[in-house]
Amino acid sequence: MSPQDKSFERLPKDVIPSLYHVTLQPDLTAFTFKGWEKVTLEVKQTTRRITMNAFDLSVTKAYLVVDGKLKAPSEIIENEEDELLELSFPEDISPGQFELNLEFSGHLNDQLRGFYRNKYLSENGEVLYAAGTHFEATGARRAYPCWDEPAIKARFIFTLIVPKDKVVLSNMPAEREEISQESSDLKVVTFQPTPIMSTYLTAFVVGDYDFVEAQTSNGIPVRVFTPPGYKEHGLFALEVATKSLSYYEQYFDIPYGLPKLDLITLSEFPIGAMENWGLVIFRETALLLDPANPSAFRKQIVAIIVTHELSHNWFGNLVTMEWWTDLWLKEGFATWISYQCTDALYPEFNIWKQFIKTDQTRALELDALTNSHPIEVPVQHPGEIDEIFDEISYFKGACLIRMLKSYLGDEAFRKGMKLYLKRHQFSNTTNKDMWAAMSEASGSNIEAMMNTWSKQKGFPLIKVSELIDITSNKRQVCLTQQKFVAQSLTSETKGSNPITEQWLVPFSITSSSSPSVPVVSGLLQGGSVTLELPNCKPEDWIHANPGQYMFYHVLYQPDSLQRLSLGVKQNSLSPEDKLGLLIDSFALCQSNYVNVVDVLRLCECFLDETDFSVCGKLVSGLGALRPFVQHLTQGNDQQFDVFLCKSLQKMKSSLGWEAAKDESHATKLIREQILTVLGSSGDPNVVQEASRRFSDYCSKQATLSADIKTPVFVTVLSNGDKEVYDELLEIYDNEDMLEEKNRISRILGLTPNESLIQQTLNFALSDKVRNQDTVATLAGATWTLQGRQLVWKFVQENWQELYRRYSTSTMMSRLIKVITDGVCCAETAKQMENFFKAHQVKNAQRAIQQGLEQIATNVAFIHRQGAALMSFLNDQ
Repeated sequence: MSPQDKSFERLPKDVIPSLYHVTLQPDLTAFTFKGWEKVTLEVKQTTRRITMNAFDLSVTKAYLVVDGKLKAPSEIIENEEDELLELSFPEDISPGQFELNLEFSGHLNDQLRGFYRNKYLSENGEVLYAAGTHFEATGARRAYPCWDEPAIKARFIFTLIVPKDKVVLSNMPAEREEISQESSDLKVVTFQPTPIMSTYLTAFVVGDYDFVEAQTSNGIPVRVFTPPGYKEHGLFALEVATKSLSYYEQYFDIPYGLPKLDLITLSEFPIGAMENWGLVIFRETALLLDPANPSAFRKQIVAIIVTHELSHNWFGNLVTMEWWTDLWLKEGFATWISYQCTDALYPEFNIWKQFIKTDQTRALELDALTNSHPIEVPVQHPGEIDEIFDEISYFKGACLIRMLKSYLGDEAFRKGMKLYLKRHQFSNTTNKDMWAAMSEASGSNIEAMMNTWSKQKGFPLIKVSELIDITSNKRQVCLTQQKFVAQSLTSETKGSNPITEQWLVPFSITSSSSPSVPVVSGLLQGGSVTLELPNCKPEDWIHANPGQYMFYHVLYQPDSLQRLSLGVKQNSLSPEDKLGLLIDSFALCQSNYVNVVDVLRLCECFLDETDFSVCGKLVSGLGALRPFVQHLTQGNDQQFDVFLCKSLQKMKSSLGWEAAKDESHATKLIREQILTVLGSSGDPNVVQEASRRFSDYCSKQATLSADIKTPVFVTVLSNGDKEVYDELLEIYDNEDMLEEKNRISRILGLTPNESLIQQTLNFALSDKVRNQDTVATLAGATWTLQGRQLVWKFVQENWQELYRRYSTSTMMSRLIKVITDGVCCAETAKQMENFFKAHQVKNAQRAIQQGLEQIATNVAFIHRQGAALMSFLNDQ
């Protein structure tokens, strides 16, 4: 029986904690820990049973202090299946305040969940272990028995007993530290009481660290903890943290609520970062940056992740969703405002265009599937929660916030956001609370509009039909909505009803006579609306969704698209509008709404483009066609490489290999992307130059800037032999920083040699690759058809180990995406379906269904448009 089929009940509300005293003593050699806990709790109504959460813990002692007497339970039930600890008492416990005492033990696991161990190397190469935590969503119960639901908030006092030479941190500053009476090698560190907070935000870390520190403009001490010897690598994150904390205090008009802020890396961590209040935990690559040779791309990644996590101090920590159904309330807002904050602090990043190119595109792609889910998604059993940490909760949530802000205007939106935060601080909320604050601030019924976006999955396709009155020369346009689906040929079946599934759709339209100010805007409240366009000449192009603020695709008639194509060539569309045109065109093509050849001809209008984000979308959109070509040619994508290299020559000619003095951030990004694509596609000039630079680098005759390492490594590997492969492995083995190791491990699978691909897959599960990076290493091998086939075979053969590692984390869904992404074979899909029927994965059922549906969509595209695609390539 799957978790979705099993009835689930949240914890009873008859017993509620108010203060935890938790003492933990981890053993970094035996990988175990001992724990002692005192919980001040209130019994709301007479009961004989206290029920809380615990998982993979052994409770050895429990008693309740009642009127100064110790009351032991008659039975201690550890319900592993439901992750519950149930204490049954022989007599009634009347309402009142009591103290519950527990003793327990657990394991410092290697599954990157709960209180776990992470391996690292000392400065002299010795293998050491640290202990850290990852509690979201239901991991706190793996470290100490607790009421592990976001709405059951309490205060916490943590005490850690650890080796005296180790750094130990928790949410709050240390209140006292003393040598243990049991051993002079141990210290006992007790931390200050936390504010009222949810269990998933508690945290502690034990290990060896250096740190850099600064203060915000309001005097809050901020520290960034790094591996020993690398504290300078934390300087940029420290700058971002101090600036963004001050920015958020001013923007939200609410001060940061804790006396300190620490940011720290764990050598192994399942996600990019986690916003634990006062102790934010990161992967090394999400926090550290080489100060001597920083990559422009990595710099902006660090900025986005740090600003995202720190925004949670308000959205998530101070105001918390009542249940995981409204996860998006914190993740969608944090994603959106991380871009706003980064844009304010580092305007040279042009970060909003990259949001459109990446986050918005990924959200639209996933939400087009029938196996998507609403952002406000019913969640029951804990096994279901991990599944919603996806592009819908994060990226679609952020897109809807950006859409709402555009619709309301900045003043009303910000007023509503402040009202929401101040009204609900230190408590829990639902969607309804957010929409109520926005409605009150704006005077509009925001709840009615946004419920159409938050309570149903998917999004509309807006069809634009132009009407020209020849006698009066007036321009009119008819906007019609229907649900967009990934397989348009079957839109009338399986969960798609264009008549009943409608949205309240904000819209605006610009024209070539008014490219920056909409000539008309409004709210589409039914199936269609016809509008007159003022001051719009017959030859003008018109563009729906200017700025790409709205979350939908737009389908134009051929004549309208032709006029827009001229606008692209004449550079009269903004980069954001060009992005939107490409995003819509590629999505419409792959879902069979429009012909692939028409889209490829449209792409020819973009070949003189210089904007990084537009170039990036052109490259990624074209690249998404590669798996189709590989399937149709059984792996021979040479024609596609020729087409791609021909299409990108103009972009390449203006870039070169070396950054000019005072070169823009965007130019560095576009150089890295264009050279990488051309090199992997076999462009002769790029291959020759990359090979020369790689040879000089390996012989120590020259260095490589961080911005061209990826194109050089990718080019020599995808066009090279075993000698190149071995040289890259040697660089990997000799490198200390995880950023460089990741750069290499994630591309090793690009080798054209089948035996080397297999070696890469074995390498991914070896001790040389951290658990957190195995899935990304496997993903790198799916570049080719044979690589995808080998990865699928490898996953089946090594399923037991992969399941052991990832069955309790969000990484399992990522693994599913890796093995299904790019597959175009119905027979393979059937194999996968049968495999996962026989090997149930409780926290990745939705990911499996999404992957299988995406394969079906790929098959449908090939059936409908494969011949036209190959005919186009043959004519090039």
